[in-house]
Amino acid sequence: MTKDVHSEFKIQCMRRDLSMQEVIEAFASRVAAESNDMIRLLEQIKKDKQIKDIKRYTKSDADSLYAILESNNPFEDKNETE
Repeated sequence: MTKDVHSEFKIQCMRRDLSMQEVIEAFASRVAAESNDMIRLLEQIKKDKQIKDIKRYTKSDADSLYAILESNNPFEDKNETE
């Protein structure tokens, strides 16, 4: 958890006279009880993570492909690099 998220989470809890522990415990209890809204939230987090992973791999793969193309450029005059 980033410092910013932690700080904002703490502020939101304090505004409602709740501790962070109370909120996390209530969240965990609802997840354990398979509350519909919490299960939907977990599924959305899972989808967001998959999308983030795909974007990361796509950028990494693109960077690798460009590096391969640059190192194997058929149009490059080999005499220019020497």
